[in-house]
Amino acid sequence: MKNAFMKDVLKDIKKSKGRFLSIFAIIALGVAFFSGIKVAPIDMKNTADKYYDDYNFMDLTLYSTLGFTDDDIEEIEKLDGIKDVYPTYSLDAITMIDTADSVLKVMGMPLNDENYVNQYRLIEGRLPENKNECVVEAGTIDDLNLSVGSKIKLKSGTSADLSESLDVTEYEIVGKVQTPNYLSFEKGTSSIGSGKISSFIVIPNENFKLPVYTEVYLTLDNVKALNSYSKNYFKEIDKVKPSVEMLGNERAALRYEEILEEANKKLNSSREEFEKQKLKGEEDLDSAKKTIEDSEEALKNGESELTKNETDYKLSIIQAENGISLGEYKINDGKVALESGKKTFEAEKAKAEEQINTAKSTLKALEDTRNNLNSRIKEKEEALKNPNLTEAEKNTITQEINALVKTRDEVNNGITYINNEITSGEDKLRSAEKELKEKEQELKDAENTLIESKQKLEEGKKIAEAKFVAAKEELAKGKEELAKGKKDYEEGKETFEKEIAAAEAKLNKAESEIKNIEEPSWIVLDRNSHYSYVDYKNNADSIDKIAKVFPVFFFLVAALVCLTTMTRMVDEQRINIGTLKAIGYSKNKIASKYLIYSLSASFLGSIAGLAIGFTLFPIIIFDAYGIMYNLPKVQLEFNIPIAILITLVSIAVTTLSALFACYAELKESPANLMRPKAPKEGKRILIERITFIWKRLSFIGKVTVRNIFRYKKRFFMTVFGIAGCTALLITGFGIKDSIETIIDKQFGDIFKYNLSINIDKDYSKSEKINFSKELQDKEEIKDAIMLLSENAKISTEKGDKDLNIIVPENLRTVSDFINFKNRKSKEEITLSDNGIILSEKAADATKVKVGDELKIKVNSKEYSLKVSGITENYTFNYAYFSPKYYKDIFDSEPNYNSFIVSINNIDNEEDFSKELMENQIVKGVSFNTNIKENFDNIIKSLNYVVLVMIVSAGALAFVVLYNLTNVNISERIREIATIKVLGFYDNEVSAYIYRENIILTIFGILFGSVLGVLLHRFIIFTVEIDNMMFGRNIDLTSFIFSAVLTILFAVLVNISMYYKLKKVKMVESLKSVD
Repeated sequence: MKNAFMKDVLKDIKKSKGRFLSIFAIIALGVAFFSGIKVAPIDMKNTADKYYDDYNFMDLTLYSTLGFTDDDIEEIEKLDGIKDVYPTYSLDAITMIDTADSVLKVMGMPLNDENYVNQYRLIEGRLPENKNECVVEAGTIDDLNLSVGSKIKLKSGTSADLSESLDVTEYEIVGKVQTPNYLSFEKGTSSIGSGKISSFIVIPNENFKLPVYTEVYLTLDNVKALNSYSKNYFKEIDKVKPSVEMLGNERAALRYEEILEEANKKLNSSREEFEKQKLKGEEDLDSAKKTIEDSEEALKNGESELTKNETDYKLSIIQAENGISLGEYKINDGKVALESGKKTFEAEKAKAEEQINTAKSTLKALEDTRNNLNSRIKEKEEALKNPNLTEAEKNTITQEINALVKTRDEVNNGITYINNEITSGEDKLRSAEKELKEKEQELKDAENTLIESKQKLEEGKKIAEAKFVAAKEELAKGKEELAKGKKDYEEGKETFEKEIAAAEAKLNKAESEIKNIEEPSWIVLDRNSHYSYVDYKNNADSIDKIAKVFPVFFFLVAALVCLTTMTRMVDEQRINIGTLKAIGYSKNKIASKYLIYSLSASFLGSIAGLAIGFTLFPIIIFDAYGIMYNLPKVQLEFNIPIAILITLVSIAVTTLSALFACYAELKESPANLMRPKAPKEGKRILIERITFIWKRLSFIGKVTVRNIFRYKKRFFMTVFGIAGCTALLITGFGIKDSIETIIDKQFGDIFKYNLSINIDKDYSKSEKINFSKELQDKEEIKDAIMLLSENAKISTEKGDKDLNIIVPENLRTVSDFINFKNRKSKEEITLSDNGIILSEKAADATKVKVGDELKIKVNSKEYSLKVSGITENYTFNYAYFSPKYYKDIFDSEPNYNSFIVSINNIDNEEDFSKELMENQIVKGVSFNTNIKENFDNIIKSLNYVVLVMIVSAGALAFVVLYNLTNVNISERIREIATIKVLGFYDNEVSAYIYRENIILTIFGILFGSVLGVLLHRFIIFTVEIDNMMFGRNIDLTSFIFSAVLTILFAVLVNISMYYKLKKVKMVESLKSVD
């Protein structure tokens, strides 16, 4: 009997294999989708967590505004709960590839430590072994045309030499790696190059020459075994994190004192050097000034002396020329006088010669007289010697001798006189002649001297004029040199004064900076502050949020159809149940038949669904996000709790519905059970009472309408099943609409600018205005507006959320860059001085409306703001202030720190970014195209998930329609056979059934459209992430696609059922159930 019973069970399965397989398919599909969507985010997180564990990813990251010293590291190592402490270095650098600069994040790794924190996953090649070797990021670096074996040269991207920070600046690429530190392709921004980091490069730590560590990575004890996306993990983190923060406060205070002392020491040293150089410069300037003054004085003296010499020269020339003229005049007079003298001399000479000749004649006579006298005297003396002479005679002779001697003496005197006269005359004549000759010679000499003087004068003139020309040239050159010296002096003085002013300003600035040095702080970040970790978590959570609603509804639709199928199956098996009861089977035994049937279908369906759900869906979803993240292959896990839960629910839905229906039937006697249920009392349906419609229906139309509305259970079950599938399709397409359009709306309709520029807020307002003018002058830029952007917090039911405060400088032109409008009414909103304009997502999160007060926190201080408008916005949360309202609230003028820019066509964004970054005031440049690209990647990944949902919903719709139609036909075999007996052809019989199916499908589509809108709204509000608002509307095409797909499935099901209808035997209508 036992074998017979089991045979009967197996016979029923075989006989109704279509129903069995449809239950199997619905359960399999429902379980697969539910379990797959549910387990996908778990597998995603488990995969990432294993990746983190395998490569010793940090639990805490420490940053400091002043870096970390070895003393800091020693103190960190002493803390409880710390496992590994890894201090390291990083900096941004530029490499040129194919004539284009790319910004790289340069990170360090130890050469001799294999257990360091944040290890690298080797994809190709090997890790560095020498200081001149490096590894690069696999994937993004390929876009830069770099491969293993290539050389890569780094430069600083600033005026500083990179060799000041790195020992080696050119490296050989020996491998390609990935790191859990950068799961996503987004590497952040930089203050050099184009402002966007393209990839990373890893070099040995030994290459860095930085005085302090730039970051410290920590791993903690007893957390590796925990899933890093779990609450328990962060509970452990929160046990250690406060002690690190406390140490940071202590070490920061000590570091602050050290920095101040060192800075003041350097400042004082710089001031001393400044004063020394200033004094030296002033002395040099004074010396130069004195030299110029001396040169100027010397030049003036030289000019005066030249003028005087030139005057003296001209005067001497005049004097010389006058002297020559006078000499010529004297020579001429001398010549006249000489000629006159010659004539006089000739005349006097003749007269003198005549006198001399006369005197000579007289002299000769006198000499003759003297000779005669001498002869007479001699005779007398001879006579006197005569001894015979008397005394008288002697006296007479003596007297005569004396007289003769006297005469002779007189003659001698005459001779002497005449000789003297002759000699004197001759002497005078000779002297006169000599004098004449001398005069003549003097005249000749004077003439020669005059000629020589003339020659000398001419030569002197030439020499003097040459000297004067040379002196003038020298004077002019001196003037030029003096002018140049003066100019150089003035320029040198100006340069010196500027340099002094600049140096003094620099020193004052340094002094001010020292005074304004904020006490350094340690920034202690856990993984929840790590961009790629949070980004990946948010995407996994988005799937998880979808899994909380969509799969549940999906499964409910499947369960509802299974419940309907089993209930109607038991209704069909009423006679069989009565027979079994009549031959002695117990209620439980009879119920076990349907329990086995439903249990086997649901259990096998669950097994198949789990096999598909735990493998196919996670792989598809993980691969969809693979375009955004660098991760190993997904780690598939058989999630026992989900498997047990979904299997039990699947089995419970089918088995309990079968048991409930079976036990309800078993309450009747076997005799009643072996008879079909009495038909329900016929009633007029509502449409029959509307006569102007009813009377216009054909007979077939009336029959169809009565069949649809008469069997209300079948009507509602069919409509609900189809409506559920349609709702799922509409929800799937609607989610796609909601996420696809927001980026174009945000960065097209709302944000009309193309570029944002972050600037150094420490620059003066005039410098910022000058930079604004520079921007306006660039041909690539259409317009620009300066604004303040700063962070705040708003309190929501889910905790504090980030809020971006935006303050545009110019309210008149801000609408050219940002479109403020109400999403629903499309009414434009004007930014005024009476309150803020709040983005819609922030308004929804805080539940404020226009006119309400919004409380925000800025630097832990709370402020109350009036909301004057709520604007459409999809990415991030914004509060827009006017400058006046900002001042009223914060009691300070806005310190503008950015620009938003509308641009003309730009061929190369990176080149333009680099050009902007060369300005010292610019800290960062971000094109909206980059932001759009990041969001597009998120949306593409979500679209894959949505596509999976749509395909799954479509498959469910087909199976549900097939199952409901199959059940409908199975219930109406006798009716179908009867109309065949009445003469209906196969096509007419099919049309008879199809007509009802199509009408029920249309009802299901209409009801499903309403249900789909509600489900879509619920899912959108559920799955939205903090910094993004999805669109609220479903595109009309989504309704059309969903309706067309549902109708298409209905048509396909109808076609597949044609042969089943054709096989219905007319003899079935003649069989008696008695």
